[in-house]
Amino acid sequence: MYIQVILFVTGTILLQWQRALPDPRLLWLIPLLLLLFFRYPGVRVALVLPLGFLWAALDARLDLPSTLPAALYAKDISITGSVVGLPERHDRHLSFRFLIDEIVYEERHHPVPIVVLLNWYNPATRPSAGETWRLKVRLKPAHGFMNPGGFDYEGWLYRQGIRFKGYVRDDEVNQRLGEGGVDSILQRLRQHIRSVIDQQLQQGVTAGLVRALVIGDRSGLSASDWELFRRTGTNHLVAISGLHIGIIAGLTYFLVNFGWRRIPWLVLRFAAPKAAASLALLAGVGYAALADFSIPTQRALIMLGLVSIGIMLQARCHPFRSLMQALLLVVLLDPFAVLSPGFWLSFTAIAVIFLAVTNRTGRVGLLHSWCWIQWIIALGLAPALLIWQQQVPLVAPLVNMIAVPLFSLLIIPLALAGTMFSLLSPDVGYLPLVTAGWLLDLTSTMLAFASQSPFQLSVAPQQPLYIWGALLLGTLLLLLPRGLPVRLPGVFLLLPLLSQHQVSLPEEGAFHFTVLDVGQGATVVIQTRNHTLVYDAGPRYSPNFNAGSDILVPYLVWSGITKVDRLMLSNGDSDHRGGLAGLLQKMEVDQVFSGEPSRISEAASALCQAGSSWSWDGVNFTTLHPDGQALWRGNNASCVLRVDNSVGALLITGDIEAQAEQRLIDCCREALAASVVTMPHHGSSTSSSADFIQAVSADFVLASTGYLNRYGFPRNQVVARWSAIGTQVLDSALTGAIRFIFSPESGIVGPEQYRTQAGRYWTHRPQINQVSR
Repeated sequence: MYIQVILFVTGTILLQWQRALPDPRLLWLIPLLLLLFFRYPGVRVALVLPLGFLWAALDARLDLPSTLPAALYAKDISITGSVVGLPERHDRHLSFRFLIDEIVYEERHHPVPIVVLLNWYNPATRPSAGETWRLKVRLKPAHGFMNPGGFDYEGWLYRQGIRFKGYVRDDEVNQRLGEGGVDSILQRLRQHIRSVIDQQLQQGVTAGLVRALVIGDRSGLSASDWELFRRTGTNHLVAISGLHIGIIAGLTYFLVNFGWRRIPWLVLRFAAPKAAASLALLAGVGYAALADFSIPTQRALIMLGLVSIGIMLQARCHPFRSLMQALLLVVLLDPFAVLSPGFWLSFTAIAVIFLAVTNRTGRVGLLHSWCWIQWIIALGLAPALLIWQQQVPLVAPLVNMIAVPLFSLLIIPLALAGTMFSLLSPDVGYLPLVTAGWLLDLTSTMLAFASQSPFQLSVAPQQPLYIWGALLLGTLLLLLPRGLPVRLPGVFLLLPLLSQHQVSLPEEGAFHFTVLDVGQGATVVIQTRNHTLVYDAGPRYSPNFNAGSDILVPYLVWSGITKVDRLMLSNGDSDHRGGLAGLLQKMEVDQVFSGEPSRISEAASALCQAGSSWSWDGVNFTTLHPDGQALWRGNNASCVLRVDNSVGALLITGDIEAQAEQRLIDCCREALAASVVTMPHHGSSTSSSADFIQAVSADFVLASTGYLNRYGFPRNQVVARWSAIGTQVLDSALTGAIRFIFSPESGIVGPEQYRTQAGRYWTHRPQINQVSR
């Protein structure tokens, strides 16, 4: 059975790595394979992998939603529907999921049942969970940034059932139509509980943590909070998952079993363990309902259900068989779960615990057992954590030894009890809620202290498969019971980590050039053999997300870069320097230059001035603009940088407009000639003059824009001017990150387009970046 389950899960994993779904006609093989599976036991092992692949393909096909006509993208349309889940509150806007029942555009009605993610800036009336509304919105397909080392936002949205995003327009059409029906009772209860918690705890940081623990509402947690949890290995404590469901179910089982046995007439009618298991399952379902039956709670309920049913049926418990049954059931119900880190971490943690306690002899104390279990869990989860985040905090076992019982025995029970009592009487619920809040403050202080630990186990990205294979096998051998001779080879299998494979570097005289996909802004990375230059830090989208820390730094880490030798900020506009603070917070930067240093407040910067030049590893860098003869401001103050080696030249133009372009033509026309150029000012009609385009005569021009941006960049007439001389136009909004390699040995290699290269079947692949007029 074990091998069959593993092969079935492997089949579902293979499907999730496909760039496109297989031909739907292949799905008719599922009945045939099932018939063969049940009729011929001898061939089952050969059938389960293709069955898993096709089952996941069928699930993906069934999950394809009704689509929105392309003619309605980014247009003002009227929609009616209902608010799904709890709206998330941000500094200036609300974010919420909305189930559309009908779309009206130009008096034509389109029944399109889809879930969209909406932002509403400064609403006069805030929508609540379950309410029905009529709204004036603009929608476009769910489209995320596509960069090496970056977060797959489109995959996350796909996992949530969201295919379109948009925002609410300020219009008199916007009005609440009703409170919602019976099907929204749970959502309205969750909304009320959130209000009660906020009132009791004055909406502080502690209130955000309590909301996360009670109803799974994590909107009150900032990026710095999650970074703190990541650095201490305690993410699992604040996201309602198997741990929390297990805590509530375990406490319920213990209390019911303890009390039931002391009432004789109850014991005579129903065995105490069966009653305790039934009520524990009910408590787990209730807690999962408060968390809106999120994906992790669904997995936990499946496992809890199998255990409870086993107790009620008095079936003999086989730990690993039960684990495999739960694994199979979860994947059958949700094949997409195999892409979730939580899926692997939760099943791995349980498997490690089973492996640690099975067939062990001797009696040990409670404290010794607890410390042993934490060490075993940390060891067992290390490979998964290294694969997903390339880092494991070594302080995590010690922190969890204290934090897990604190959350299990005090914080979670007090938070739940305080919330329930507060629904009945605020005075009665106040004390347990405040006590839980005080304990959370104490825990946060402890975590902040622990996060300062310099001891981290890290691996370089892009490791070959043999490193991961040795790590997994070595860890498995070390988890086996003491005394087995195979444990010692496990230590040797971990030795390859000491000589990790390093990311390949450009050879002498070569450089790598990458335009990152940062939306309506710009970020460029140039890497020579021993140096790195970053041009622009991209925009800042919110207090919790900016291009510097969330796009640029992950890419640098993925590329094996640990320091930026020179940062050039084209000008002082927010779409070019918005990510500067985030970059400086996470990466060492030696020098900062800008065309407008007076507007750069986050770091000391010098003026990038025409005539300055330097050479790194056989690659030449020359600043062409701005010069010192005129007072350049705004877009025309942008740094213009030429990079060249023996095979070609690159020209980075920033936001320059026609005036600066003419100055470059007059002063240094020959230096403008380049094989690759960045499109001035994202493709604005005020830039890319015909003379400038002719002077550059590039093979490729790269525009860094946001998908369906409100400016209409790059402008059609600008694209036409570049195309007229044979230059190929690439737009990061359509291609994702764009990479070229300038190599003396291989010439100019590229373009590598990351959206095409790394896209999966759910990846949005737009063909145009313009709104139909």
